[in-house]
Amino acid sequence: MEVYSSPKFNPEELALLGRAIGTVAHDTILVGRDGRAISRYGKRAMVVGILSTGTTIMDVRLIPLIALKDLALRRGTPLAYVYYHEGVRAYVSGIDVEEIEEVLKSRSFIEANPNDIGATVYYPNALDDFLQDIFKRYSFKVDGKALVDAMNTPAVLLFPRLNEHFGFDVEIINDMMTSYLPPKPKSVFLHKLSKDNYDFGLRFRPEGIVEFHRDGEEVEFDSVWKLLDHMKKTL
Repeated sequence: MEVYSSPKFNPEELALLGRAIGTVAHDTILVGRDGRAISRYGKRAMVVGILSTGTTIMDVRLIPLIALKDLALRRGTPLAYVYYHEGVRAYVSGIDVEEIEEVLKSRSFIEANPNDIGATVYYPNALDDFLQDIFKRYSFKVDGKALVDAMNTPAVLLFPRLNEHFGFDVEIINDMMTSYLPPKPKSVFLHKLSKDNYDFGLRFRPEGIVEFHRDGEEVEFDSVWKLLDHMKKTL
């Protein structure tokens, strides 16, 4: 769930958010970001706050939010993610949002002893491990060609490995994951999907939702695993 949104970059606010997240979590947290530099710096500020409470983070760095959500769910680990979409935003899962808001309001943060500051564990292969788990479970093949709208998110990193494994061709739009310009609107995606010879379309939204488009119908999923279950049944 989104817990923070600001049109301007404010590291102090993100550090306070991190202190609230760490205070509520009391456990290891998976932390990731999108491809913008501002998200990298924002994640650093948030991480400083989390570590100050004595909470350990597992830093997966650059990863699509939808993939991190699946990874965190399967590990039973909470997550915190910083991304840019019409401003700087932060998303959490597996942590009570109301508690975070209450801690922020009251400033009742845990203050860890200097000897008990949280640790950072780097997990640079998180996306590779996520894809390998998918490839072990799913072996079906999909014919045809898909139009993929990456919406300037790290979802572009799922390709070409995803489509090569399942056997379909892909054309990607809005694949500039470091760009601060708004991606081309949904109407452009829908027009191209209907006009050209595509068998289905995928649109990866910044908040970790993927839209599956086929024959004029749209279905939303908050998980790549759920998307693939649907593709296996319908394609």
